[in-house]
Amino acid sequence: MRCKMPKSPLFELDGESRTLAEWARIRQISPYTVWTRIHQLGWDTARALNTPAKSRGRRGRPKAGVPRACPEYKRHPSGRAYCRWKANGRRHERYFGKYGSAEAATAYRRFAAEWASGAYETLIAAGGPDGTSVASLFKAWVSHCERHYVKGGEQTSELTHVRAAARVAVSLYGNTPAQDFKPAMLRVCREEFVNGGLTRGVCNSYTARIVRCFRWCAAQSLVSETVYNTLKLVERLAPGRTKAPDRQRRKPTTDAQIESALACIPNRSPERRSRVVAMVRLQRLTGMRPGEVCAMVPEEIDQRGDVWCYEVGKANKNLHRGQGQEYFLGPQAVELLRPHLAATKPGEKVFPIDRDCYRATVKLAAVKAGVPVWTPHQLRHALATAVAERFRSLTHAAAAIGDSEAVAAAVYVHVDPKRQAKIEVARAMG
Repeated sequence: MRCKMPKSPLFELDGESRTLAEWARIRQISPYTVWTRIHQLGWDTARALNTPAKSRGRRGRPKAGVPRACPEYKRHPSGRAYCRWKANGRRHERYFGKYGSAEAATAYRRFAAEWASGAYETLIAAGGPDGTSVASLFKAWVSHCERHYVKGGEQTSELTHVRAAARVAVSLYGNTPAQDFKPAMLRVCREEFVNGGLTRGVCNSYTARIVRCFRWCAAQSLVSETVYNTLKLVERLAPGRTKAPDRQRRKPTTDAQIESALACIPNRSPERRSRVVAMVRLQRLTGMRPGEVCAMVPEEIDQRGDVWCYEVGKANKNLHRGQGQEYFLGPQAVELLRPHLAATKPGEKVFPIDRDCYRATVKLAAVKAGVPVWTPHQLRHALATAVAERFRSLTHAAAAIGDSEAVAAAVYVHVDPKRQAKIEVARAMG
């Protein structure tokens, strides 16, 4: 004979009688919570069902790039002060002394300061100072770079190069103890860059990033300083002494190439075409970088006088170095920019075009025009070279583009500013 299951008790509220499970489903409260309130806490039915459940907060893995809160200061059953947290699937604990003592309070404050600086997060990500592998070392470094190389709320292109360098080192020596990483291994990584078809400059820069990783890790006590010091001894690839090719210097585009390309910009959207043409001409007149002209807003332009001044804000390439960037707009640039400023609302971009889209539009126009393909950044080279020729001065060229004379000579100026003077001396004296 089968036994009958006892019926669930009914609970009455507002003239209705339902089981505990039914009331929990209607009130959207856990049945266990309702049962605990009634049978353990002694609440009446109305209070147990009408009191909303407290949210227990967000569970799961914290968001990437968001610092974790410092673990809470607690009392251990043994009477000691401690804190506890979980990372990488393991539980970690740190003890500070007798709970309530000044010694424990001081130790916890020191721990909280170290936690805020990222010291413990770095140690855990790398697996601790002892027996750290090259793979875990680079994992910690890349995680640091994701937080460090940020400008205007967005990650910079440096992070792409960091990951590329780390990828090769980890693929070759990921399981090697970081303490055993030798200069010979660094040379193997560099040879891998060379075999990948990278230019000599890129091979040197990627190798330097690997060394920089060990420098940062040594500062975080993840690896011995000796490892970093020995890696610094590896020489750079010299020109003509490696099979890695040298990158050809980017040449300035000519005015004829510029006009030919502008004539071939699509006219499907007259407003967009007008903006692109204005951006190209403005770059040619001022030497701005493409990202700086794309990020221009009215508030950053001083419109007093006949020569305007554009002080670059978030798009400033040297912002992290504490250096400002200014461009002075002469009469031609002012007249070119004036109608676009009049149509721009405060806080909005004067040229609301993405930098990559702007670059692609210009390159496609050059292809249609049948001229050598050029990019907007070459307009900066064109101005620097033209100023150096006209004023016979590297100082004027550097001032025009807002850069140092060393950078202007090495990158942007493609003529010898003193060449004409040398010709005149030869003509008069030779």
